[in-house]
Amino acid sequence: MAKVKVATVNEIPEGDLKKVDVNDQPMALFKIGGEIFATTNICPHEQCELDENHAIHGEEVECTCHGSRFNIKTGANVLPPAAEPLKTYEVSIEGDEVFVEA
Repeated sequence: MAKVKVATVNEIPEGDLKKVDVNDQPMALFKIGGEIFATTNICPHEQCELDENHAIHGEEVECTCHGSRFNIKTGANVLPPAAEPLKTYEVSIEGDEVFVEA
């Protein structure tokens, strides 16, 4: 795995997500309470793209295609119909630059 710069801190809106592509992998970057988290941008239920179909509820993201919810910090599935978690990526901040391990 390599550390890849994906954004600056200010490019990620608080309480929302920003889609980025890293090595042909679509990722969603979230800023919750000033902290940044990274997950796959693809819902494991029926492959909907979260950046186009989502609602944020505190520390959870809902895929609005079918209502699945996931913990943004851990990727854990907290509400079906999805049975699998979201893949998560390690995030690091250097200055105002955001990096993920991908």
